[in-house]
Amino acid sequence: MMKTARARRGRALAFVCALALPAALAGCVDGVGDLTASAPEPRTGRLAARPGVSPGGATVAFVTVDGAPASVAARFAEKTTAEATRREVALADVTKAQYLVRGYLSAWPVEGGAAIGYVWDVFDKSRRRVQRAEDAIVVKGSGDDPWSLASDQALASLAAKSADDLAAVLSNTPEAIALASASPAAAAIAAR
Repeated sequence: MMKTARARRGRALAFVCALALPAALAGCVDGVGDLTASAPEPRTGRLAARPGVSPGGATVAFVTVDGAPASVAARFAEKTTAEATRREVALADVTKAQYLVRGYLSAWPVEGGAAIGYVWDVFDKSRRRVQRAEDAIVVKGSGDDPWSLASDQALASLAAKSADDLAAVLSNTPEAIALASASPAAAAIAAR
């Protein structure tokens, strides 16, 4: 049990570092710049989680998250790590992950406040985009900079939506489906 908690903390720390220091990570991984949206056309939009399939059957690494000021990105990373862990998303080192994720955060003014949105592009081992997940929330308030409305509560809400989408994408991967189809004993061993 102690090893599991330590492993989770290690994966969570790796995720936070990946989101907080995207430029450093991108420079450490060969071919990260080669992630492309090549044919066949990737699925886009909301994907439902596959019933009875844990997203933990497929490992994922976050390569970059662009678009937000560093302080917002760091707070979002912390909240997304916690939400992803609650949803059994298996975070891995970039060199060992079955899927790589590039993220984009954006904020824009809307009537009465700002919209804050994310886009996750999920790539397979061949560096082809297999899924794009995106969503946004609206935050009430005023100010010249839409990022100024990115409160902890707003980022927590966005992180929860984001983690739901990633868990759904990963629960539909061949790796997660295969693990769920394995015998209960084999699935328990593989999930460790």
